[in-house]
Amino acid sequence: MTKQALLLAAMVVVAGSAAMQSHARADEVAAEKPLPSAIEAALIMKEIVPEAPVYIRVFKEESELEVWKARPNGRYALVKTFPVCNWGGTLGPKRVMGDSMSPEGFYRVTPEGLKPDSKYHLAFNIGYPNALDRALGRTGNYIMVHGDCRSVGCFAMSDKYIEEIYAFVRDALNAGEPSIPIHVFPFRMTAENMKRHAGNEARDTWKPLREAFDDFARTREPPKIGMCGKRYVVNALTPVGNDPYADCPAVIGKRIAPLSPRSSKRLVKADPRLEAQGPKLKSAEASFGWTSPISGAMFAWGTGGNTPSTRPGKPSQNESDAALGALQPIVKR
Repeated sequence: MTKQALLLAAMVVVAGSAAMQSHARADEVAAEKPLPSAIEAALIMKEIVPEAPVYIRVFKEESELEVWKARPNGRYALVKTFPVCNWGGTLGPKRVMGDSMSPEGFYRVTPEGLKPDSKYHLAFNIGYPNALDRALGRTGNYIMVHGDCRSVGCFAMSDKYIEEIYAFVRDALNAGEPSIPIHVFPFRMTAENMKRHAGNEARDTWKPLREAFDDFARTREPPKIGMCGKRYVVNALTPVGNDPYADCPAVIGKRIAPLSPRSSKRLVKADPRLEAQGPKLKSAEASFGWTSPISGAMFAWGTGGNTPSTRPGKPSQNESDAALGALQPIVKR
């Protein structure tokens, strides 16, 4: 009986190891997938080179992630908009570890942030907390864009779409970009939306985000972000570094190169503007919290009951995104 028990235990270990290796190989294959041919064709048609720099914008209320790529003239084209399947909490910045909030602000994806062996299919770290977050006492870590459509603070996509987004980021980093800017907004910061959310307690944190949103609409160039005086500075004319504890210059000014209305319209018309279709588990009501029609209790969307049922081989619903573990870059220099 002892020999039989040992044999059975060994068989279980071997089977489990084989399953883990198979899962790892599958993720490695997914991490190496090229962009879909339809996207490659759209880039060629619009004369956008595959290795062109990438800029990513995320809008929480709309549950959308945009991928932009640079044209030869330095202005950016909107290539594709993806549905964000799930994100954590409500509008406003992430403040402390465990609050289940998805952050808002200006972040960057580096080669070290790629995680091809994520428990959530594929993932990359957006770089929260950045230097300003830390200066403001905000805590937390391992905030990712990943697959599997479940979130306690990350931006969760479907497995299919994380493969495409991951490929955009991977290819730009492989081409020599040191990092990819990823800017997270509470919503599309139009005058109408700003007015609609004027009473939100997070509104005081949105001024630089609104400024960056407006500048990009005028220039089609990713905003240059600095830090001083424990605040963001957007497109500064006077040089501003990335030390949130440094004193801000007495006069900062703004350096941008706005497009003419005619040029702007021409560029918009020339954008590939592909749009992916898929589930968005957060509704507009997530901006204010959601009241259960059954119990009347308040829930922060993305922290529990709105996630899909657990699939075989996937992490349980109550696992933290921090379980993503150590980062393993897959960028080839």
